[in-house]
Amino acid sequence: MKENGSGDVTIRIGLDDDAIKKAPDFATALKTDDLTAHGWSVSGPVKQTDGFTYFTVTKAFATPAEADVIFKEISGDAGPFRDFSITRARSFARTKFNFSGTVEFARGLESFSDSDLAERLDNKPLGDDIKAIEQRINDTLDNVFQINITVRLPGSVSSNAPGQFANGARWQPKLSEPAPVTLTASSSSTRWLSVIGAAVAVVCGIGLLVGLPLVWVIRRRRGDRLV
Repeated sequence: MKENGSGDVTIRIGLDDDAIKKAPDFATALKTDDLTAHGWSVSGPVKQTDGFTYFTVTKAFATPAEADVIFKEISGDAGPFRDFSITRARSFARTKFNFSGTVEFARGLESFSDSDLAERLDNKPLGDDIKAIEQRINDTLDNVFQINITVRLPGSVSSNAPGQFANGARWQPKLSEPAPVTLTASSSSTRWLSVIGAAVAVVCGIGLLVGLPLVWVIRRRRGDRLV
């Protein structure tokens, strides 16, 4: 989020080379018409310097309220990302920003599926059993599916995230965590022009208060001399 309350929500899916080999038609198989029809900008897949090939979708918001609507589009009411919200509150010279949300993977990887998809996959939300998938990839789902949630706010950010940097916070919830994980972050910024303007006004006011008695004294003395 920017100082004025606008910003954007970005979702990135990254695949390593092994995943690309297993899904060589990844780029052409993705269905994005519905995303663009609802205002999402789509880019990729593009291979980055970290070795992953990323597919990215972004949607801008003008106000925190618009951001809350976008958050609900990501996974709906029953998805793993719940009650995501950002707020912005202004006082005379300071603006406070807050982010909060909950991540719940009680259903593990199946949290990203829904009843319609499961019906198309013979009532298997992922098309196969979790154990069968782990045996096929010879690894745990936590290692294969690494999830990062990053929030950037104006000013210095404080949060309950394990990963923190100058203007943001990063959480890495695991699919194996059945309990809900609460995410919170906040920051504030000072509008120094307002502070300086107020200080100048105060100084000028003090100068005026001091100046008026001086003018009165000078005029009084001139009057005494004339007498």
